[in-house]
Amino acid sequence: MKREKKEKAPKPKKEKKPKKEKKPKKEKPPKKRKKGKGAAENPEGIEEGVETGKKGKKKLLLILLPVLILAVGAAVFFFVIRPKMGEKEPPEEPPPEPVETPVMYQLGEEVQVHALPVWGEGLVYLEEPEEEEPAPSEPPAKADGEEAENSGTAEGEEDAGEEEPAEPEESVAVTYRYEGLNSPGTLVSVYTTLLTAKDVGFSQVNEELVRFEEPPELAVEGGSICLAKNSEVEGKAITIQMDWTEELCTVTADLVNGRVKNPPKPASAVSGVLSADEALDYFNSLDPAVLGLTGSSMEEYTVYIQDGSVRINDIPCVRINAYRVNSQGTNEIGGNYFISLDGAHLYELDVASNSVRELEVPR
Repeated sequence: MKREKKEKAPKPKKEKKPKKEKKPKKEKPPKKRKKGKGAAENPEGIEEGVETGKKGKKKLLLILLPVLILAVGAAVFFFVIRPKMGEKEPPEEPPPEPVETPVMYQLGEEVQVHALPVWGEGLVYLEEPEEEEPAPSEPPAKADGEEAENSGTAEGEEDAGEEEPAEPEESVAVTYRYEGLNSPGTLVSVYTTLLTAKDVGFSQVNEELVRFEEPPELAVEGGSICLAKNSEVEGKAITIQMDWTEELCTVTADLVNGRVKNPPKPASAVSGVLSADEALDYFNSLDPAVLGLTGSSMEEYTVYIQDGSVRINDIPCVRINAYRVNSQGTNEIGGNYFISLDGAHLYELDVASNSVRELEVPR
């Protein structure tokens, strides 16, 4: 027989225990501020939780930093960038263009001289002359005790003794720069030989237009030389200044004040019979002080030689007269002299007494 299964009685459900209520968190009491130098217990009623001290300073710096950057940027813009915005950069000057190789150097309207013999090689440039600024004139120094009212003139009055300054002479100098030459030094040597030939008449001179007794040799690698000869223009000389290296040569031709002269020679060195030109060259090479004249050079005088000869102490001499332009623009006699034909003696003539005295000349 089958056993009847006994039905199990349902177990009673366990009742869940009610959840425990969470205890409220205890609020921590505010930290007490440490006492220290300068510390005070909430003197201004600062609320709790507000950050003070170093943290507050950091926040303040973070706020002020952008303002400071903006202020610096604005100052740079207004004082540095903005003034330059209106300025335009000057345009670049174009490089100089070469010119045709000159055959003659033109000095003014009347004077010409043969140019450096260059044909079909290199490039030639014409250089612009440099303008010299006039030096500022200083007023003359006043003597001690001189009254200022005496130094000036009343309005409307003119100084009768003052002369208007003469206008500077216009320069006629021309300068050419030769580039790309095969051998500038050799070309200068050939040019010098051509100009110093007797029929052309140039000589190597120093800065004072005095001829060299023994002209220096020219170096092929580089150097400088000045050639000159007296011009047909009164009181003027033609000069040709050359400077060269292994790559280029610069030539400056000019018409300058002065005359080319021989170096002064002691009288004992003069031998033979002087020609009229040699007597004039020798006389012009002397220092004016030797002749009892004023000035730094005989270039300030115009010298004439008279035809014929006279004997002084049985020595044949020629007469030379020196003239100088006065303030009225006319020639006035500076002195009358006799020079012996052998150059060994020099005499000064006293026209009033018709007597002579011998001068000491370099020996």
